[in-house]
Amino acid sequence: MELSEKRKTIIIVAALIVIGLLSLFVISGFASSEDNFSGTYAALDQKRTTVTELMGVTAASSTAISLLPGDAGTPIAEQLADLSGYFMFILGAICLEKWMVTITGTLAFKILIPAACLILILAYCFFGDTWKSVGIKLICFALMMFAIVPASVVVSEKIDASYEASMQQMIEDTQKDAEQIQATVGKEQDEGVFNKLFSKVKGGVTGQLDKFENTLNRLTESIAVLIVTSCAIPIAVMVFFIWLIKLLTGVNIQIPNVRMSKVIWRKKPGLD
Repeated sequence: MELSEKRKTIIIVAALIVIGLLSLFVISGFASSEDNFSGTYAALDQKRTTVTELMGVTAASSTAISLLPGDAGTPIAEQLADLSGYFMFILGAICLEKWMVTITGTLAFKILIPAACLILILAYCFFGDTWKSVGIKLICFALMMFAIVPASVVVSEKIDASYEASMQQMIEDTQKDAEQIQATVGKEQDEGVFNKLFSKVKGGVTGQLDKFENTLNRLTESIAVLIVTSCAIPIAVMVFFIWLIKLLTGVNIQIPNVRMSKVIWRKKPGLD
């Protein structure tokens, strides 16, 4: 190895040592601190608050419908009760996103990038170009993994902003309707429920059912929006970054292909 090449290698190795140490002891602390991602956490907390409010509205609506006379509101009440599972799923996805912000920062800057710098140092000193490629790919993967959650939150905020006003209005209107029915039923215990609701509640039973059916439709639409912003967009961002990693570095990351037909459909006894 010529003197100039040795000097170049020494400079590169020294730079990699500095980068690895900075990543391990400085940047990792910044990337794993919640205080440095206040905007991301605020957006996720706002979404979580919206989901919990929608869960409360769903429960209140289901309870109010159960106070109506007869079984006319039973199908709507059952469908409202079924929505709780979707809200819990969305809430879990939001909590996972919050955890991933600091977890990916720690994983990327405390483990992956220092490991990549070590691989590059060994490659420059002993192993050659193959290991250099591995180290560079690992750095790119770490950086893009760290960027997934903040990037998905930025995209999700744009969609959430366009639906926020309508969601809040729906929450307020539904809460008023549920409180009106509950107050009417609770005021005069000696009256028949059927007569009270016709005489005290504006629109009667039919009008209230129409309102709650509209509420069910709007809640279903809200769930669709929240699934897109909380689940579909992060997955789409991850797929985009995987494609970008492959484009820039040539590394091929396989996404498991799960055939839902095998999961959902089971062979029935006696059938071939």
